[in-house]
Amino acid sequence: MEKIALKEYEKSIALISITDVGWSFAELKNKPKYLLQLEFDDVDNDVFIDELGRMPTEDERKKIEKKYSMFTQKEAKQIAEFYFEVADKVELLICQCEHGQSRSAAVAAAIIEYQSKEGISIFSDDNYYPNKLVFKKVLEQLIATQS
Repeated sequence: MEKIALKEYEKSIALISITDVGWSFAELKNKPKYLLQLEFDDVDNDVFIDELGRMPTEDERKKIEKKYSMFTQKEAKQIAEFYFEVADKVELLICQCEHGQSRSAAVAAAIIEYQSKEGISIFSDDNYYPNKLVFKKVLEQLIATQS
């Protein structure tokens, strides 16, 4: 993303940029007009089983989500609202994270699934390992926000 941002954007672009908690976001010499930056760690629901050996209660879930800086409904809502704000204003929406394989792939897959029911294309591509928790929460929020 930093290489892409070295020159002016030719298209109307929106960017969802994700980093780990406490890390820096990509340094963008040129920033797109529409930019959403989020911090959360690449942790999936498996952490609940690892921590507890079972699915958590709601209170346990919140405690573990905070401990691991997990993706929450708040971030899912931010992504859905951002998507609906820019959907008809941009030619390209880029989802970017540290390695471009898990969190950003999950966000992209959820948006593609919402738009065309083809989000499975990201899951079936061996270059990506979408975070299922992120995918599920973003897709649910896109559907809820649209309603």
